[in-house]
Amino acid sequence: MTHHSPANESVRMTVTKETDVETRTALAAFCRRNRFPYLYSEVLEPLLSRGGLVLALAVTERPWPPKGIGSQTVEAVGIAMIGSEDRAHLTPVLTDRRNATNIGLVGAVTKQLLEHLREANVPSVGYLVRQGDRALERVLEQAGFAEADFQSSTEFADYLEFSAAPQKVLDTLSLGRLRLGDLLALGLDGGELDRLSSYHFALNAGLTAYLQDSIRYAAMLPGLIDLIATSPPGGVPPGTPGPPVE
Repeated sequence: MTHHSPANESVRMTVTKETDVETRTALAAFCRRNRFPYLYSEVLEPLLSRGGLVLALAVTERPWPPKGIGSQTVEAVGIAMIGSEDRAHLTPVLTDRRNATNIGLVGAVTKQLLEHLREANVPSVGYLVRQGDRALERVLEQAGFAEADFQSSTEFADYLEFSAAPQKVLDTLSLGRLRLGDLLALGLDGGELDRLSSYHFALNAGLTAYLQDSIRYAAMLPGLIDLIATSPPGGVPPGTPGPPVE
């Protein structure tokens, strides 16, 4: 039994490409509650309306009425954007502040998302990491990722993709062999807990500057390539000169 086990028993897990009004309002409230409201209004909402995003959601639901605005509370969300060659660009699992150390919930969301992508025949999943940010590179290498050929840039830094097959990440993080209930109860041994904790905390630390609207200092970019490629100062397509720095 862990501190988060009782709350995790009431969490509902789902993976979806289609979002109804209840889910969208719950996502907007989640972003506002955790002090990055622009992430929904300026990024997620436009992309959700056009398709291409896969969301792995952990939600709790009010007892009554079971439907309608406010009926869902997002506890954690993992996001994948399907890009060229059906590769998935990932955003680290985002949690509500009360779940900041809820590694069991993070593991369950990660498992659900990666298994969905595997079953959809997605060949690889990847993260965009600031070039030369060795701490993040090492954490990803220990989770089965390796440097790939995709690159992106902002006016402040160049970013390299680290990618892996979904099954390789599931195996390396021991998520494939564990049932959701075991993950939510944090039924991992010490080594497995170390790897999953390092993975989650490092990636979220790398994304913090972006979530705080300070892309200048972002060690990691979210896997929302469409926005990065088309909306300066978010970035430019690979191989295109960036804007001049004054």
